[in-house]
Amino acid sequence: MTPGEHVPDPREAPSPAEDPGEPPAWPAAPEEPAPGEARPGPRSRIRRGLVSAIALAGLVLAGATVVGFLKDGRAGHPPRTPTAPAAGDVRIRVAGTEYCLGERRGTRTGQVHQLPCAAAGLPRYSLAELGGGRWRIVSDHPDSGPGCSGIASGGRIPGAAYEDSGCGDPTRIEAFTLEAYGTPVEGYRIVPVGSATPGSCVTVVGDRSAAWARLAQAPCAPDAAGQLFDFDRED
Repeated sequence: MTPGEHVPDPREAPSPAEDPGEPPAWPAAPEEPAPGEARPGPRSRIRRGLVSAIALAGLVLAGATVVGFLKDGRAGHPPRTPTAPAAGDVRIRVAGTEYCLGERRGTRTGQVHQLPCAAAGLPRYSLAELGGGRWRIVSDHPDSGPGCSGIASGGRIPGAAYEDSGCGDPTRIEAFTLEAYGTPVEGYRIVPVGSATPGSCVTVVGDRSAAWARLAQAPCAPDAAGQLFDFDRED
């Protein structure tokens, strides 16, 4: 070392220009497949994409099926083949539902409602042929005795109640035609014979999805919504 030459102190940190810093980071190279492992090619990627697309389409189709089933109002119930009317004891079911016709226990109005079939049975109903394609719907109430389903005042009042009462009242409509609807048949309309309001059908009115919706005379609808019934035979 010559006189005047600066001896670097080891405690001194190097200047920024002298600090090499971290080595630059570069994008990592793609991993090479292990020996004997096939490299994925275009066909593998296409095949995986096709499987994913098929799985997604299946999920979409299943969802659409469930939504359609719920909209149809038959969730949880398989399609039912309507039962044609025949003389004898019947349970009158609102077609495509698990509701049947009956009265509210403890009342004496005779008003007919739809209620869960498991709770129906008051009164008991039967069909009696009157000839000429006409039927009488006979009711047998444990308190009031035998009677007939009908519409008061000859059907002159739009929206008149469909109710059970004693048979033989000349002011009531007690005869009906039971008309098949749809191809194949979806159910049967209960049509008052000789109603003073032509083109009327017995109809579930109000909230048709709810128990205890009442039945009344209403205009026959083109789609027969709330106007189709099955006549399940009672053993």
